[in-house]
Amino acid sequence: MGRPKALLPLGDSGRPFVRVICDTLTASGVAPLVVVTRAELLDELAGVLPGVALVVNPDPDRGQLSSLLAGLDALGTRDAALVTLVDLPLFQQSTVVSLLTAWHQTHAPLVRPLHQGRHGHPVIFGALLLDALRSADVDLGAKPVVYRFLADAVSVQVDDRGTVEDIDTPEAYDRLELH
Repeated sequence: MGRPKALLPLGDSGRPFVRVICDTLTASGVAPLVVVTRAELLDELAGVLPGVALVVNPDPDRGQLSSLLAGLDALGTRDAALVTLVDLPLFQQSTVVSLLTAWHQTHAPLVRPLHQGRHGHPVIFGALLLDALRSADVDLGAKPVVYRFLADAVSVQVDDRGTVEDIDTPEAYDRLELH
């Protein structure tokens, strides 16, 4: 993208992606919030995320699992954790509430949204999956671990394009700005 996605302004409000995501999660009843970042963004994120725990990933080039593990370390032992990526800032509060409801009803190791046949984010990892991720090989990433739990996963049908609309290229961001 040429600049940090977390700080890209979104829509008329101009709120950065990470603020939009945190606001949606907070409005949905998710707490506490932990944002994992690179060290060089820490001060700038602190300015836009008062009251949110910021955790520095000491080696972000090792991939998403390294960031996830840094966040999980900050959270400590939990029954579940809702996880999302900064380049999917458009998911709706109703989706988060639906995911939380499904998890509370099932306690499934994996709860994820399904929009028009595609799984997206945010996702909820239950305790069994969290434990498996904590012992996973960071170099292999989270996918092999997550795949082991697919048979017990719960998919929540949502009418929310934001769960699958990945804003990870300048072209995708430009299209977003045109809406």
